[in-house]
Amino acid sequence: MNLQYGDKMTGEEYNELRISVGWRPITEGQAERGLTHTTFLTAVRDEGRIVGMGRMLFDFGYTAYLGDVIVRPEYQGHGIGRQIVEGLIDRTMDAACEGDRIMFILGAAKDKEPFYEKFGFKRRPNDFSGDGMSMWRGK
Repeated sequence: MNLQYGDKMTGEEYNELRISVGWRPITEGQAERGLTHTTFLTAVRDEGRIVGMGRMLFDFGYTAYLGDVIVRPEYQGHGIGRQIVEGLIDRTMDAACEGDRIMFILGAAKDKEPFYEKFGFKRRPNDFSGDGMSMWRGK
């Protein structure tokens, strides 16, 4: 593997990754808008081919949402996801002000919770937080 880490990718590449892990694709326009409005993006390539990505949405206050950590199945287990997550958390903390505490939030794919627990994420519900919730709507 000859991995390169960068911060640019296309909506088409985003959908390639989604499909590779069994997620439904979204429209290319929707993907492009989402990527454009992402605060921090990490795109991983092997010989120019997109093999992984992750993104962080940070309000520069106290909330950061870690979303879309995707690594092609044949590249999983090589530390790529770990590097993506650690890098995005580091970039977010670098952008925070001295003394800030940042609440990192994510919605883990089913059965991926143990991966995120390695970084300190806690399952919900727990004694402090209720269930995580989500909703999809179409237009």
